[in-house]
Amino acid sequence: MNNKPTNRSTILPLVLLLLSITCTKQSELERIPDSSLDLLNSLEDAQALLDNMIVMAETPALPEISADNFYIVDTNRFYPAERNAYFWRREIFPDNLPVDDWNQPYKQVYYANSVLDALPDLPTDKPQLTSHLRGRALFIRSYAFFNVALQFANLYDGNNAADPGIPLRLTGDPFEPIYRATLGGTYEQITKDLKEAAHSLPALPDPLRKNRPSRTAAYALLARVYLSMRDYTNALVYADSSLLLYAKLLDYNSSDTTVVNPFTANNEEVLYQSNLYSGATMLYSGNCYIDSLLYRSYAAGDLRKVLFFSVDNAGFPISNYGYSGYIFSFSGLAVDEVLLIRAECKARLQDAAGALQDLVRLLKSRWINGAYTPPAVNTAAEVLQLVLTERRKELVFRGLRWSDIRRLNKEGAAISLQRSFGQEVYTLTPNDQRYVFPIPPEVIALNDHIEQNPR
Repeated sequence: MNNKPTNRSTILPLVLLLLSITCTKQSELERIPDSSLDLLNSLEDAQALLDNMIVMAETPALPEISADNFYIVDTNRFYPAERNAYFWRREIFPDNLPVDDWNQPYKQVYYANSVLDALPDLPTDKPQLTSHLRGRALFIRSYAFFNVALQFANLYDGNNAADPGIPLRLTGDPFEPIYRATLGGTYEQITKDLKEAAHSLPALPDPLRKNRPSRTAAYALLARVYLSMRDYTNALVYADSSLLLYAKLLDYNSSDTTVVNPFTANNEEVLYQSNLYSGATMLYSGNCYIDSLLYRSYAAGDLRKVLFFSVDNAGFPISNYGYSGYIFSFSGLAVDEVLLIRAECKARLQDAAGALQDLVRLLKSRWINGAYTPPAVNTAAEVLQLVLTERRKELVFRGLRWSDIRRLNKEGAAISLQRSFGQEVYTLTPNDQRYVFPIPPEVIALNDHIEQNPR
């Protein structure tokens, strides 16, 4: 048993010194204590590290900025990377500046690896807590890897396994050389971690601590991952597994449509709590305006139109507070997304009736009581189109649209994006190389082994 004294006030400041995935120079690392793991002296220390929401809650925001849910009228107030991502420039990240969309997930990886490395040496008198902590660390690591892969690598579809993936840090050793794994290896690690996590985690979400993953959330994330891979059979399996454990939906008729913050933190639909990066100022309500075609797609009886959006003094639609009660956009896992994944997979696998049943269940909870009437659709193809339309409307501003566009274009959807700003018109055609972001220059500069994505 480890009897060293614990000083939690020193844990985070010291650990933060070790967090650069860009593998900071040797001279900088030499100033760091020999092992950050000495800071973890108990299971409670490990739990406190994983509960650090300042680090753990944040997920990349640039994919949402690059998608087509909103437009801006002024660029001067935003950071260069935000502007560059918005206009789909070939080079996004200025030299010598930290890239939060890369660094933040790898901070989460470092925290998770530190816990995984420390657990074998920590007291074993609480086996259930030990199991839950291992599951949480594996979940957090895989979630972070997946979020990086969605930005900085091609979408994996089983036919491009040899493509470059992302660096897979699997230990807390800051001196470990980093290389880009293959794309197949990247997704194999992500799904392997999540499946192992599911066996270690509690079955149901903690209603008061949605930042702590559950088996339900692990299955939901596996469904999201397999959907991105266009592996609809496995996506259906894990969506169904998640919903069998927990499937509560909010009734939007019970929500207050007169306030800009209609949802509450830890609402019963949330499976796992995270938000798009809080430093992404372009996403703040009032800094961007909702795409007019998207806004008009919500019918009069659809309560999402008044709960998700409000209208500013000039009459333009803007976003309300996040789905889980925060000012920052929700990017976590929730029952509505899992239900939509199951519905889409059923439709793609020719179960039109099952897909429509899932979709109707969701939409009846979103419309004014008695106002929703299912459209006359019969074929699986018709139901699929309806599901995709509602997916766009239900999951708006959750950071999912960018990967959806990429995935659907692989299915032949031929979605082209276009922005007008001043006299300029910017276009992004299907399957353009710019759908994959460049590796940050600081990462390339400090690691000879890391190859840049083609631009």
